[in-house]
Amino acid sequence: MSPAASRPHPAGAPASRPRPRSQARRTPPRRRPAPALLWRSALEGAAASLCAVTAMLFLSVLALSLVNAGSVGSTRSLALAVTAMAVGGAVSAHSTASSTGSQATGMGGMFGGGMSPTVSGAVDLMPLGVTLLGTLVLWFVFSRRLPQLSENELAVRIAGTVTAASISLTIVAGLASGTLKLPKSAMSGLGAGGSATGTTGGGSPLSGLLGSGANGLAVGYHVDPVSAMFGSVLWLAVVLTVGCLISRRVRLQLGGLLDRLRPHWAPGLSALLRTLLILGAAPLLVFTLVGIVAGGRVQTAAGAALLLAPNAVIVLLTLGLGSPWTASTHPASPQGGNPMAGMMGGTGGSPFAGQHDRTLHLDSLTTAGWPLWLAALAVALVALLGCAAVAARTGSTTRPRKPRQDLLAGPLGLPIKFSVTTAAVLGAVAWMATGQVHLSLGLFGMQMGGIRAGVSDNVLWTITAALLMGALAGWAGPVLQTKFLPKGRIRSAREPGVGEHHPRWTRV
Repeated sequence: MSPAASRPHPAGAPASRPRPRSQARRTPPRRRPAPALLWRSALEGAAASLCAVTAMLFLSVLALSLVNAGSVGSTRSLALAVTAMAVGGAVSAHSTASSTGSQATGMGGMFGGGMSPTVSGAVDLMPLGVTLLGTLVLWFVFSRRLPQLSENELAVRIAGTVTAASISLTIVAGLASGTLKLPKSAMSGLGAGGSATGTTGGGSPLSGLLGSGANGLAVGYHVDPVSAMFGSVLWLAVVLTVGCLISRRVRLQLGGLLDRLRPHWAPGLSALLRTLLILGAAPLLVFTLVGIVAGGRVQTAAGAALLLAPNAVIVLLTLGLGSPWTASTHPASPQGGNPMAGMMGGTGGSPFAGQHDRTLHLDSLTTAGWPLWLAALAVALVALLGCAAVAARTGSTTRPRKPRQDLLAGPLGLPIKFSVTTAAVLGAVAWMATGQVHLSLGLFGMQMGGIRAGVSDNVLWTITAALLMGALAGWAGPVLQTKFLPKGRIRSAREPGVGEHHPRWTRV
């Protein structure tokens, strides 16, 4: 027996009891961070935004260089416009076409060598390849040193990220203006080159009005800075909220309702988003290498894939769920029976008379003799079943703080949660993947017609189909998890990490 144990206690003094092991180390009290730490967090958040914008600009320049966009306009201005479009910036076009030939013939000669038709239009399209790269770079830089941050430092870092991104993308949108010189091949779509049937024998009346020396249309474009600013704030809000919800680096309590919802919804959301990121990022890497090594048409296709590969992946996944994706072109008629249209269109009455509405249902396309819908269905089923199995495994390794017998914790919990998550994610990305381009032509202040082309989807149908398929995958997920995936160690959602005093959420 040790001397300290054999020492008698003073009379009247209660015998001391050994402290429990759990109370031997107490959590140190949280202190208010120093101003230097707050400034450091704000600068780190601003650096994350600037790195993301720089990466988006770099990818835009690379993709436009591969498609040889410098032949029709300034690559720098176009890269700025594409970067602003990646966060929802609205692009509009309005300009005049001028004849650059030495001599003009036809009716154009009566007006001093050519006329000046007005062109107006708009582009509503998000190049999700640029958006995806910006999202990955933003979260990679933002999440550095994240486990060591307090609540105040995290809030300051988020504020710095949002402020820097909104300012930088607004500046990018303000500088995104320039001129595109469309060749005669592009003018044929507006009735300005060739005949309605695509031949060049008789020429177009509009081409005669422009003059024989006309080389094409000079279309100016610019991006609305306000739409880019609001789009950047929305983009950052979604990325940071979802990232903090599903990230393994976050060790902070989200507080109240979010603390109770996170163990239920984070596993399925994490599995779906990580799968979409992998499916969208893999083509970017492949096409970048192929486009740099190869040349010609392969290089052009690689540049387009850098911008729109995630759009194509989203279309393929949702097409497998039965979404009615269509690619369509709709020529517009002249406004109010324009008499100039009759003069220019001859018997047709309009330079757009030879064009008709065209609608292509993407599920009717065939690949290797099989409908594209079957290939899309196979990809969608494999992706959803894999995500459901991973979500079931992650949910089984998480022990809630206060087990309750509610609907989400029962046998129907995973089908309900995974179906809702699938509908929300696929509905949102399907809406982002749609796009539309509109161009209209006018002479003497009168509309001569135009054309509208785009890729569209019924988002409501996509959400409904995703609810059904998500429920079926959520029901089959636990079965696949039990048979094919190894079981993980069950741990508490409040189990602290090694060397940390902040509560640690389970890995999702």
